[in-house]
Amino acid sequence: MFRRAASTFGKVATGLAGAQLAATAAVALSDKELGKKPEWYQNAVHSLENSLKRLSKKGFIESESCLNEAQDALGRVSDIHNCEIQWRLARVYAEKAQLSKCPKEKIHLLHDAKTAAKRALAVEPARGSAGAHKWYAITVIRLAELEPKTTDLGDAIKHLEQAAQKDSSDPYILTLLGIQQYQRKDYKEALDNFKKAESIKQGFSANNKYYIGAALKALGKKEEAIKVLKEVLEAVPHGEFDGKSKFLAKGALAQLGLKPEEYEVGEF
Repeated sequence: MFRRAASTFGKVATGLAGAQLAATAAVALSDKELGKKPEWYQNAVHSLENSLKRLSKKGFIESESCLNEAQDALGRVSDIHNCEIQWRLARVYAEKAQLSKCPKEKIHLLHDAKTAAKRALAVEPARGSAGAHKWYAITVIRLAELEPKTTDLGDAIKHLEQAAQKDSSDPYILTLLGIQQYQRKDYKEALDNFKKAESIKQGFSANNKYYIGAALKALGKKEEAIKVLKEVLEAVPHGEFDGKSKFLAKGALAQLGLKPEEYEVGEF
């Protein structure tokens, strides 16, 4: 599928060196045809193909080696003005920024991500690209945490709404949109999006479930909130955000008047 999808990359890569152009165009080759090419040529194609596949994952990537490999492969074709390449490159920068412990490096990577995402949106095909809108929005949201005075979160919400319209199968888009609405105290709209995300893929994220509980709490639905927040503590965390959600869920339950022994079952 990815070789067919990338078959047009070579057509727009007129400014690239010959080896890079060959690698991108070759993604359209069959396994038999590719097997006739030199080993370096095959490796370049497989590297690009693997990066495209990995970066199509809807959830977040927390493997630095995976991101480095993807950056190496996509960096070789970064001059191609193709939406699919550019938003994935934006994703690599944004994900690497999330893993970085250095504030200056984070900001630098996020600005690189924003630039790549803008390039993706500038050549967005008529059918649209949920990935381009999603990762532009994520970049803006993360920049807002570091540069709040120069970042417009309303822009992020607009792009998340467009991403949700273009891909109804991605629950993470709805979680991100819901979080922005929650932070603006639009609790009912936020809750609707968190629940919609859960209906797409039940139990996909303890973070999403935490926000369901937090929104219910904010709306004064105490018993429902307690039930959901307890479920967060029972969920298996799948990454950094899920891990933080467990900590936040404990705090929310304490605010609702529960004692640790009432929710820390099995943690002793």
